[in-house]
Amino acid sequence: MVTPMPFRHAAPNSDNWIRTDVLVLNASYEALTEIDAERAVVLLITGAAETVAAREPHFPIRSKHLEIALPETIRLLRYVYLEHRVLVHDESRATLAAVLRRDDNRCGYCAGWARTVDHIRPRSRGGPNTWANLIAACAPCNTRKADRTPEEAGMRLLWEPKAPTDMARAQRRVWKDLTPAP
Repeated sequence: MVTPMPFRHAAPNSDNWIRTDVLVLNASYEALTEIDAERAVVLLITGAAETVAAREPHFPIRSKHLEIALPETIRLLRYVYLEHRVLVHDESRATLAAVLRRDDNRCGYCAGWARTVDHIRPRSRGGPNTWANLIAACAPCNTRKADRTPEEAGMRLLWEPKAPTDMARAQRRVWKDLTPAP
């Protein structure tokens, strides 16, 4: 059983104020994330952010030459551009090229070179074009399986098809950036 952190939403005091959550807004007032108060105070002191709402009841944070109110919400003074992230899951639509890239052009039935994609549950039986239902397949395996499920065709999948992870996509982007242009 996981024990919740008691001080995240408790009234701040001298022992726990540093671990209270502070909402961070972009310069356009869009919510970005929550950070701990220690980081929020640093952003305020360095001039990178401003307080939008102070925490109630008022809790002062003091140093020798400065006193600020513990913030509940801060706003960044410079706009932060965020990469548009598409949430991909096993039931998301997939394309032929993306499935071949995910499976490294290896057949999901024999591990041979694959140039086609197979619907595990055939399209004629309502099989969707999703990450979990598509797998790379070589032409002989795809022909052999035909309009049947792998079990009906007596074929075994070598791995379970899944949507690519954020880390896999990030790694592909890194390799692409490192590859010299022709």
